[in-house]
Amino acid sequence: MKKNKPKIGIFKYSCCAGCEFQLIYFQKYIMEVFEAAEITYCKMLRSGGNENGPFDIALIEGAITEQWQAEQLKKVRSASKYLIPIGSCAVCGGVPAIKNTEQEYEVQKRVYEDTSVIHSVKTHSIDQYVKVDGYIKGCPMGVRDLTEMVISLLMEKRPDYLEYCVCVECKLKGNICVLVSYGEPCMGPVTNAGCGALCPSHNRGCYGCWGPMKDANSRALAEQFKKMGLSKEDINRRFTEFGQPANEWKAGQIGL
Repeated sequence: MKKNKPKIGIFKYSCCAGCEFQLIYFQKYIMEVFEAAEITYCKMLRSGGNENGPFDIALIEGAITEQWQAEQLKKVRSASKYLIPIGSCAVCGGVPAIKNTEQEYEVQKRVYEDTSVIHSVKTHSIDQYVKVDGYIKGCPMGVRDLTEMVISLLMEKRPDYLEYCVCVECKLKGNICVLVSYGEPCMGPVTNAGCGALCPSHNRGCYGCWGPMKDANSRALAEQFKKMGLSKEDINRRFTEFGQPANEWKAGQIGL
């Protein structure tokens, strides 16, 4: 008898859909991982599908910015064996969470004539609403972590995550430190690894798109930026561009 394939559901909330593009179009070999599984729900792949599950794995893209999203997310959680946020928006708020730094209603009035049709809530990451079973970080999500996560869960073993900062990747690649040697503001010391130190490898400072590293010393880096002459506003922008709600970066958000 042929064994039933594990069922995967892919759900999108507030984001650019770049993580789903990463999954579907740009990394073809990842699809080999999914040959052993059945994608039963993914709007970007096809219309219809069973959004009610059950799912062996639910992949969640995007941050929660509306109440209906939170309500659906809880239903997905109850119908899923494993639930994994994918990409920075889902993992730590990402770019959508920048709106948390402003009085949202004032911004809405500048854009919309009728604000009554807007039902926005303060932006949060997925794990603020439901229990998650791991994180696939990145903007877009990392190929290595996606493959590791799905294979590990299908094999019922613990995934191996990268739990160190981008600086370690720079050391492994033999990069010259752009922060120390070039005086370039760099978020590498507080940003989770996984990108392969892409920006520092091209003599550009990391801007934190993979979100905060666990136990990041954000206060120390913010003080270093201040000594380098960055304004309070510029420092805040660096610590809120991809992870405003993240506790690990709160210490770097001066005056917020």
